[in-house]
Amino acid sequence: MKQFVLSLLLVVGFASLSTAQTVDELKAMKSDKEAALAELQGEVDALTKQIDEFPGWKVGGVGVAGFNLLSNNDWYALATPNSSNNALNLGFGGFANLDREKFFWRNLLSANAALSQAKTDKGIDNDSPDDPTNRTVALVNGLDLTSLFGYKLSEKIALSAEAKWLSSIIAAEQEGNNITGYKVAFNDPGQLTVSAGITWTPINNLVVLIHPLGYQKNWPGSLISSPGAKIGASYAAEILPGIAWTSNLSAFIPYGNGDGFVDHLDADDNLLAQVEYSAGELMNWTWVNGFSTSLFKGLGVAFNLGLRGDKQIADLGQLKAGTATTGAELTDNPLQSYYTLGLAYTF
Repeated sequence: MKQFVLSLLLVVGFASLSTAQTVDELKAMKSDKEAALAELQGEVDALTKQIDEFPGWKVGGVGVAGFNLLSNNDWYALATPNSSNNALNLGFGGFANLDREKFFWRNLLSANAALSQAKTDKGIDNDSPDDPTNRTVALVNGLDLTSLFGYKLSEKIALSAEAKWLSSIIAAEQEGNNITGYKVAFNDPGQLTVSAGITWTPINNLVVLIHPLGYQKNWPGSLISSPGAKIGASYAAEILPGIAWTSNLSAFIPYGNGDGFVDHLDADDNLLAQVEYSAGELMNWTWVNGFSTSLFKGLGVAFNLGLRGDKQIADLGQLKAGTATTGAELTDNPLQSYYTLGLAYTF
């Protein structure tokens, strides 16, 4: 019996030792594979960097479509500048960039539009959902087209010229509180800025503009247009594995204020109010950020955030909305904002 127990213990011991040796061997093999994988990943990253830096055309973008959560706060390019809703949003952001030894040409396009039933947030009794004045259609729409050409003086500095167009896309046709239809409505409001100066490219993904020679045309035609300086910066990169960030900041600093007066009109050209502006009040800026992640073969989620400061557009929007009735009531320059969240396809 003792011999049997001893034999059994020896068998178990040898089996355990054999298993331990096998596990150690498997762990060693795993370490070897991980080292080989890390080496291959390094080679892939190096090839990706060469592709990104290779001169020539590069084209890409993000399309957004789906059920979105949306909120606006004093974004006066919209039919309802203060509203919240759930919307089926269609959007697109793309780029086409050409890089050569002596020059570059960078083009950006961003467009989005969404129509949905919404509730306004300011000046309305939200406890009365059946009140037609509390139910409206939010038109989230905007077009941003930018084209920048530069002649390289060095690897980082270039002489450059830019044209940038910001515009609405869709407008609602209303009779009282009723929406009767929709129409294509570019430049309602709109803004075209042309400028020239210096472009600085400190890194591949960042472009900084300093353009002291510029002119900005504003629509509707009653708004003041003026010469001035354009400054801006754009950045696009993968900030975390699988997460891309694009950011575009644009600001215009006018050198004068024209005649200083604007006759703000409604859709029927009736005078809403006459407002006087100083040169400082004509300064305006727009900052748009986009975040996207690819979850499966280009499909993922995108989040866009837009911020704007433009007193002329804000004043016109407040007068049209009836939140202000005289120029004396237009005392601030509210921060205009929007955000969208939805499904995305990155290419």
